[in-house]
Amino acid sequence: MLALAAAAVAAVVTGDLYWTRGGFDVIAAVRLDVRLAETNPAADLRPAVVAGSGERIYLHPETVVNNSDIVRAEVIPGSTPSTFGVSVTLTRDGAARMFQATQSHLGRPLAILIDGQVVAAPVVRGAIGASGIISGAFTRAEADRIAAGIIGR
Repeated sequence: MLALAAAAVAAVVTGDLYWTRGGFDVIAAVRLDVRLAETNPAADLRPAVVAGSGERIYLHPETVVNNSDIVRAEVIPGSTPSTFGVSVTLTRDGAARMFQATQSHLGRPLAILIDGQVVAAPVVRGAIGASGIISGAFTRAEADRIAAGIIGR
């Protein structure tokens, strides 16, 4: 019985060390993925539809950044008084990957996926670095859920 209790405590401590060491995407209530996208189909690209617009895009299989690359996420006012967005700040590694991916993807879409659904696909106009905004016609409650969920609060 004592050995079983010791093993349980060891498992909890080991799990706590593992899960709190940058594993935000594992515990996050909202899954964020940012992927390069195209407007025309090609081999290895997955078709997707941008929510709310019906626009069809084609996603690259690799994720550029995800929850574990987010340092901060906060709700910001949207384009109208009743809509909101989410401002995100990336880690140094996430910012470097985002910059590298977007500098060679100018004029093409960047897909922002929340829980597997494309919520926005803005066209890359310039290389993106350490921060960005997830804009959309989010209600305050939706934006709060996204911001809190991205970083696992």
